[in-house]
Amino acid sequence: MAPTTRSKRLQTPSPSPSAPRDYTTTKKMRFFNAWDDREPGASLRAIARDYAPSRATGARWLKQRDELGSPAHRRTRQMSKVLGRRSRISKETCQMLVSPSRNPVRDQLYEAQIEYHNLPVKRRQLQKKLKEHTKGGQRYKQAYVRKEISAKNRTLRTKYGEEHKDKSIHDFWQFLFFTDEAHIDPSSMAQGCILREQGHRYDTENIQERGEKTGVKLHIAAWINWHEKADKLEFYNNEEEHIERPRRPLKPRTRKYESNEEFQARIRE
Repeated sequence: MAPTTRSKRLQTPSPSPSAPRDYTTTKKMRFFNAWDDREPGASLRAIARDYAPSRATGARWLKQRDELGSPAHRRTRQMSKVLGRRSRISKETCQMLVSPSRNPVRDQLYEAQIEYHNLPVKRRQLQKKLKEHTKGGQRYKQAYVRKEISAKNRTLRTKYGEEHKDKSIHDFWQFLFFTDEAHIDPSSMAQGCILREQGHRYDTENIQERGEKTGVKLHIAAWINWHEKADKLEFYNNEEEHIERPRRPLKPRTRKYESNEEFQARIRE
């Protein structure tokens, strides 16, 4: 035997156990068929020796078939409620985002909130985690603030009711016509959105103040009395009245083969 040229002999690494793997459908079906067609008195260990890696694996396959049914014949993925990598946004962060005192940009878009708080997620992941860690947290339309009747208007209404409360329909109320009007401004009707949880629509922090009317206004009026009411609503515009004027007629011109006398006669007609 020739001498070795190395100071130490090469050591073959010991075989390490392979990573656990899921066996194919063919191998599982052979085991299940052998188990179903076994002879009386045949043990699981004897059948697993020929058709399964071990007795424990064979027992696990049989248990999965009892719980899952036919899906146990095929390769199954890991059975877990949470699959994939861990999210980079925590439950505490989601609760902070829906808090009025801790998130000053709740009325902004998701992208703006992600940039403001420097969150390492995208909009889709943020929406998913907000629903998971809060009570239906998402961007909802804001409620408008409820306007109260002014003190002067309340006094006048009370005085009017006190003066006429004893009058009857036949001698007073049937002769009155009540009118009302509404003013609509599209620029003040746009509702904003705010990030909040379910059940907090009318909290003070989540109510939006109605803006000033600065755009195009639409005025609507109608009347009603004791016997009847207006057939239709009246729409009007008291700011700009556009009068449609007819177009001026074209200036008369002579035709190609028309004499001057014929032209003057056609104008007189």
